[in-house]
Amino acid sequence: MLRATSLVLAALCGLVGLVCPYLLARQATALNQSILLLMMAALSGAFIYGVGFRPRARWISCLISPLTTWPVLGLTTASLLVLR
Repeated sequence: MLRATSLVLAALCGLVGLVCPYLLARQATALNQSILLLMMAALSGAFIYGVGFRPRARWISCLISPLTTWPVLGLTTASLLVLR
């Protein structure tokens, strides 16, 4: 269930970023670009976890887990909406 949720969450965030990029970056400032970088890293981790990849290294497994990626996606999305 976590994998499906992670995949759907990553797909929705990725779709919004691809279809409506002006919603995410109305003002191209250095702060917005840093937040977008974090968002894309968390988005990549959510996709990796969602498709079922199981890394051998423990630290990579912790990095792409939903405990790490979901809060980062939530915080970056909320901060982009606040900084608009």
